[in-house]
Amino acid sequence: MPDLARPDGQAAPRGGWLRARLRAAPGAALAFAVLVLATAFVAAALPRAVDASADDALRAAYERARPADRALRATASAAPDAGSPAELRARVAPAAVDRADTALRRAVHAPLRLAAGQAAYGVHNTSPADTDDPALPRPSPDVAPKATLTAQAGLARHATLTRGRMPGPERAREGHLVQAAVTEATARRMHLAPGDTFHLPDRTGTGGSDVTVRITGVLAPHGSREQVAHSPFWNAEQSLARPSLLSIPPAGGGGTPKRYWHFTAFIHPKAAPALLSLRDGAELYFHHPLDTDALAGHQARQAAQDLTRLASGADAARLRESAGVGELTFETGLTETLAAFQRENSAVAPLLLIATLGLATTALMVLLLAALLTAERRADELALLRARGASLAGLAGRLLAESATVAVPAGALGTGLALAATDGTRSTAALTAAAAVTALAALALPVRAALAHRRVRSAPPRGDLTRRRPSRRRTVVEASTFVLAVAAVVALRQRGTGGRNSAQETATTGGADAAGTAGDTDLLLALAPVLVALAAALLLLRCYPLPLRLLERLTARSAGPVAFLGVARAGRAPSSAVSGPALLALLVALTVASFGGTVLTGIAHGRDTAALRAVGADARIEAPGAENLPEGMTEKVRHAPGVDTVTAYRAHDDGELTGVADAVTVALVDAPAYARLTGHDGLPSFSADALVPETSEASTDPLPALMSPGLARKLGNGAEYTDLVLPGLQLPVRPAVIREATPAAQQGDFVVLSRETVARARPDARGTALLTPNTLLAGGQAPHARTLRRLAAAAFPDTDTGPLVSLRAEERAEYADTVLQSGAEHLYTLAVLAAAGYSALAVGLSLAQTAPGRRALLARLRTLGLARRQGRGVLLLESLPLYVLTAAAGAATGLATVPLLGPGIDLSALAGTPDTLPVGLTADAPPLLAPPLALLALATLGLLAQARRGGGAADLRTENQEPA
Repeated sequence: MPDLARPDGQAAPRGGWLRARLRAAPGAALAFAVLVLATAFVAAALPRAVDASADDALRAAYERARPADRALRATASAAPDAGSPAELRARVAPAAVDRADTALRRAVHAPLRLAAGQAAYGVHNTSPADTDDPALPRPSPDVAPKATLTAQAGLARHATLTRGRMPGPERAREGHLVQAAVTEATARRMHLAPGDTFHLPDRTGTGGSDVTVRITGVLAPHGSREQVAHSPFWNAEQSLARPSLLSIPPAGGGGTPKRYWHFTAFIHPKAAPALLSLRDGAELYFHHPLDTDALAGHQARQAAQDLTRLASGADAARLRESAGVGELTFETGLTETLAAFQRENSAVAPLLLIATLGLATTALMVLLLAALLTAERRADELALLRARGASLAGLAGRLLAESATVAVPAGALGTGLALAATDGTRSTAALTAAAAVTALAALALPVRAALAHRRVRSAPPRGDLTRRRPSRRRTVVEASTFVLAVAAVVALRQRGTGGRNSAQETATTGGADAAGTAGDTDLLLALAPVLVALAAALLLLRCYPLPLRLLERLTARSAGPVAFLGVARAGRAPSSAVSGPALLALLVALTVASFGGTVLTGIAHGRDTAALRAVGADARIEAPGAENLPEGMTEKVRHAPGVDTVTAYRAHDDGELTGVADAVTVALVDAPAYARLTGHDGLPSFSADALVPETSEASTDPLPALMSPGLARKLGNGAEYTDLVLPGLQLPVRPAVIREATPAAQQGDFVVLSRETVARARPDARGTALLTPNTLLAGGQAPHARTLRRLAAAAFPDTDTGPLVSLRAEERAEYADTVLQSGAEHLYTLAVLAAAGYSALAVGLSLAQTAPGRRALLARLRTLGLARRQGRGVLLLESLPLYVLTAAAGAATGLATVPLLGPGIDLSALAGTPDTLPVGLTADAPPLLAPPLALLALATLGLLAQARRGGGAADLRTENQEPA
């Protein structure tokens, strides 16, 4: 194509077009580069941030698990019924055990990776053996200590000999004398020293051929006490490093449990055949901790499946053949750890997907808006080039080169910064998303220009929102969007997001594989908030001309030109080609930000509610066991810092309503104080008089009670009564107040009675333990935890008061303390803030597009005699209707998403609250109104700034020039 920028038609030097364009508008090019860079950064950083959050959550779940649930653990039996004596002796030989361990390690493949140098494997007796030696300590005189002999490989690498010598292989005939070593903690607790012996009965139990264990040395584990406590080697089996004090529950559930010591002694691997003569024989064990740094969160499902295949199927058969020690039995602790993490992650993933798609749609709309505004700004230039003979392909190609020159380096820089700033283990999704953003930014302008200038036009069509009729194509697009929005809302309400409970149910029926897919949500459900926003934007775009026409009629006969000119300009400038996409972008961004605000508010509200249910008030103090609160405790707590109201009550967990319920929580309260605390907690209040009848009532009348709905329903909601039976007390009661929850009992069946009413009906119970308070609830802004714990410690000096004092603030903090929930909440917050930032960017782009025209309008109005203040009024009336209606529609749409989408969204996985408490969206004024009000404020400030700066004669000369 000839260079149409030159009159002679000669070709310009290569790159001349690009240099000319970039020099003509360096500010626009820089703004476009910043937009692409920021969007590419977000697109690349978000997938990696989600992966990094999942990786950290998996490691945190691994660290929280018991040592036995952190490792790949397998056992092979060498019991008497597992083979002939010769086969069993060959199976427990050191070479056979080493060969089996090597086969197990080779059977583990990626993504599973075993931690190097931390394996613990060997042979031990299957069941701990009784030791009848009188020199060994016995906490319960009639229960003998139990011992485990273990031949664990690598003992010399993990321990240092402090006394004696290391045990050697058996030397006595028939293996009835075994040398062993014990740790310092074991020697000290079990009163053992080098040269001492103890005896273990053989499998016959006759005592004729007991195994004698001679202590040859005392060992000190390598590392500090904390390192030993977390060492895979010293935690492979029970009581390796130090003895364990175990208990035997008393028969029949009553009495005192019996206690005994269990300890371990280390023998030489070549002495392992001696274990075959003990009761139940011997057992081979293999414990291999995972290398969690090499296992990513998204690989948890595959890892759980690989573990399952090792335990059964073809892989298990090959492993058994190569190991050569018989059937290998794998423990399920590690698989359950991975499956539990996957269930939680699957419950959180759909909610993060909703935020991600909302942010992606917002960014897409803003990118398209930027391209459309650029094409609109350069419409006259491009139309002139088409009129002078430029081909459509040549024009689009030059625009593509111009856009790509700015977009590609900016996108590459944003992608590189995102990869450097995040720690995710996968980059494919990040690179794909960033490449898509860059390609969209480069292609949007040439595609829009090609569509707008398919035909050569002598003059652009007049943009008139109040007169233009929508095309049939637009009607079809709008109808399709409405149908999709309705389908998404209905599907989300019916199917939900697959929260924690759904993931748990699916995993229960489908195992580890199901746990990986339980929380998966299809794109239609995840796009529901965005589709609702698009439908609302299209509806607003349809209705937008109606108020403008009404305003035109109202202002046509008004005195003065300001109102009429402003409304007339609102219907014609900016053009419909600009106002429509701008409205779409703004409303989608506002809805995504408002919806995200309702999610975050719902999470906070859910945590508050869960903490209140767990504690009952802002603070709770319980008396230990069967004790009572000391006199004066209530007054002391009332004067503690941060406490506003206090009530003490007697709690009984073993109440019975005759013929109604067997297990009922009963609270005998001070009715006036309890009613005040109920109102302070935000629960539905009630009158204290409802629980305190008139003194003239007979003592045989049923006592009024506050009951849970289930109990009240069985008693006809007050029409009937029954007897409340407590240990040493029986009273007739009837429901007078019905509540779903109460501070003394937040769930289950409960009955709340006035202590004074009970004492009046049963004078013999006054002053007894039946009515004496044993629980105290305190309400206030921030009860001082240290003061309350000090008061509890003074009241119960012989008891660990840690579990006795519960604070609502501490309980709430625990819900947000997990890595998975806190990471997901932070990502959701960042997505909401990014959506709000894109809405502000859309306002800025719209204002920048129309700035030259507004400045020129002000200049013309000034030449016609209008004052600057009147020109400012015209400017505001021209543009504010679009922003006011968009802000109002954004607030209304955000509010509508709560009842529309709320039934299908369970936020308990994000909140980290118990499964029994559903957490949903919460409509609150700040998150709903903050984005629209911020939009209005930003638009008003921008318009006022344009009005203050514009209106000079220079604006008339630069009206049609592109701003630099």
